[in-house]
Amino acid sequence: MKQHPVRTTVLLLALFVTKALAQTQANQPPSEVSVLPLAPPALSAGGGKGDSAPRTDGMFDWQFPSENKEAEWKKYSFSIDRWWGDFPHDLPDRMDMFADHPWALGPWSKYADNPVLAPTPGAWDQGRYDGGVHNGSIIVKDGKFYYIYRGERPMDIEHAIGSYICDIGVAVSDDGIHFTKDDAHSSFFRKGDDRKYSYEDVNVARVGDTYYLFCNQWFWGKQEDFSINGMFLATSKDLLNWQKVGILFPNATTTHRNGVVLQNPQNEAIKINGKYVMYLDHNLVAYSPDMIHWKSEKNPNLMPGGETCFALADYDPTHPDNIILFTGGAHTGHFYAVGELLLTKKDWLKPAAYLPRSPLFAEKKYPFENGFTAEAPHHPISSFADCIFFNGLTRHNGKWWIYYGGSEYYTCLATTPTKN
Repeated sequence: MKQHPVRTTVLLLALFVTKALAQTQANQPPSEVSVLPLAPPALSAGGGKGDSAPRTDGMFDWQFPSENKEAEWKKYSFSIDRWWGDFPHDLPDRMDMFADHPWALGPWSKYADNPVLAPTPGAWDQGRYDGGVHNGSIIVKDGKFYYIYRGERPMDIEHAIGSYICDIGVAVSDDGIHFTKDDAHSSFFRKGDDRKYSYEDVNVARVGDTYYLFCNQWFWGKQEDFSINGMFLATSKDLLNWQKVGILFPNATTTHRNGVVLQNPQNEAIKINGKYVMYLDHNLVAYSPDMIHWKSEKNPNLMPGGETCFALADYDPTHPDNIILFTGGAHTGHFYAVGELLLTKKDWLKPAAYLPRSPLFAEKKYPFENGFTAEAPHHPISSFADCIFFNGLTRHNGKWWIYYGGSEYYTCLATTPTKN
């Protein structure tokens, strides 16, 4: 997501954003939780983006924000009018959202010393205004956490269209909290002729001894050329050295982005009816016999919540058919927040239920979730004042671990105990 490095002074930005905070203080997230009907009502095709519907090239307007950072910050703050999303407004009240929806994961507890990863000045993942290190997958291998993440920087190609560009790299941790970036292997893909591409938003799954890395590849200015844009695949045996496979849908007639492969709690890809399943943005679903060759089709059932984050199966042995599709987008007032949808292996294309409120959203008490630096004094570093999105989820040592983006700049951690 997003664009434009800082070009104004920190002091002026701090002044106008502090003023904006005061003006929006009254717009707090709803404290009550509610229960929805089992079958969601008919949904709009807006993709959960409030007033930011997909463009003709499959991008979103928030990927190309204006120079007016004050206006952008106000726009992407909490607003029931702008960011309610695809959900009905007449939600009945309930005391406990997770007790009423036992299929869901949560409640989520944010790590007290967030963030767990930040941009490195001068490096390939140095960050910029509106973007840093985020939208990565987490894999536990041989007792270590491998966080395979998207790193952003200002555009470094002369005469290129766009103001930022991304690549993918890896950081490793013994405890899932304290990460060391692997500079020997990172970054992965922007080499040689491929330096012109931006690689973003990672989803990794394992089959046997092979890891499959799915991400978005963009060539800014030619986004409608689907032979070089959209879902990209690379494979690895060790999560460090990657072999490029290439674009998955080169003959597509519409954008294929943010694909997430259905996987179990150990991040192993699983099949339904003999095929691997991938959920994508814009209500697409794809199938593959081998994780390499994919064929997509339109899902006739609209999904509330926005973009796809993660697809989880086999997480509850008492309900082996359950699938949770995690989403990220406009959610009951939040510009970007996490949603959870219940699907089943018998009907993996139609939501059977969904949480009526976001289980994981930005909170104003955390500066790094509201467009400010984690370190005091808290300077503005992003226009995305109410923005949480994630791609990384795994189960380890009796807990679920989510690695989510704070303001699109930091990686943060939230956990919840396993139920079964």
